[in-house]
Amino acid sequence: MTHTVTTMVEKARPAQLRILVIEDDPRWRTLVELQLQAAGHTVLTAADGLAGLALAAEKPDVILCDVEMPRLNGYGVLEALRQQPGLGDIPFIFLTGRTARAEQRKGMVLGADDYITKPFQPEELLAGIAGVLAKRESTAQRLRHYTEEHQREITAPWAHELLTPLNGILGIAALLESEPGAVSHAELREMARSIQISARRQQALARKLVQHFQLEQFRVNGWLDPTAAVEAGAGIEDEVLGVAEQAGRSVDLRLQCGTAVVRVNPAWLRTAVAELAENAFKFSAAGQPVVVLGRAEDGLYRITVTDRGPGMTAEERSQIAAFRQFGRARHEQQGLGLGLAIVRNIALLHRGSLALEANPDGPGLRATIDLPLGD
Repeated sequence: MTHTVTTMVEKARPAQLRILVIEDDPRWRTLVELQLQAAGHTVLTAADGLAGLALAAEKPDVILCDVEMPRLNGYGVLEALRQQPGLGDIPFIFLTGRTARAEQRKGMVLGADDYITKPFQPEELLAGIAGVLAKRESTAQRLRHYTEEHQREITAPWAHELLTPLNGILGIAALLESEPGAVSHAELREMARSIQISARRQQALARKLVQHFQLEQFRVNGWLDPTAAVEAGAGIEDEVLGVAEQAGRSVDLRLQCGTAVVRVNPAWLRTAVAELAENAFKFSAAGQPVVVLGRAEDGLYRITVTDRGPGMTAEERSQIAAFRQFGRARHEQQGLGLGLAIVRNIALLHRGSLALEANPDGPGLRATIDLPLGD
């Protein structure tokens, strides 16, 4: 067991750390120093809290500190460090013979990363240090991921996508205002048609933005009504037929959805199915089939949408997120990059899932939503 722990620690820890040991008992101070040096680390030592604070200015990688010490105890050291810029984020571990939970809670409230109770073996000491560093790194990784996600939202092409149709509407309105008598009835009808197309496009983009942020709010505050249910089948078919007609691809549609009660909000089910069908038509050529199937199996209602477009790579399929667009060079219209993220969040919030895979029967993409069956 000891060999296993030591091996794991050796793999987890950095090659060398600078570690500050603040300990008033010379026997424990020497013992800890020797154990850490044997593991390849550089050790700074202090015999009391004030001396330890002075050495902390050298910004060690980790601080190990006793609790009961003269002049300034361990709690005072930690509290002083957490108030100093540049020193407050140094990983801090208490070395103590106390096991009372109240004392441990006090240290944690002040910001300690961990407790190591005396007496301890070298493996326990090294494992504690490695664990604290791993926890800090995990938190940093999550923070970087969070920052990257929101940076992508900030830099997403909202303005371009939303203003493009609006610019078309404003341009036609300005033309009508400047030359009201020079426009024939035929031209007026064509302008009205262009305004309608631009307005519908902007409405669709705005609706997707609203849906995305609604789902994000549900995700933060709690999932959707667990009692919501709908009889799937005809409703799904009607939604997909409407999407196919709007895309001018009704003849390409292959549609068959069995009837079953599905535990999902009806409006969100229509949104999810419409998004997948819209993507399938958008990224496949006219004349290529788009197959939509719905069936109940193993306590789930499974909806699959399959196209014969260029599909997505395995890496792209694993990186679905809001405002993330793929293959912009291959496709003229990309929108906001919200469709698949909306579908995934709808599925997850209803205790379901979204899976993307290559079309097993040829080129293209197969998207599958699994949703729990209702009573």
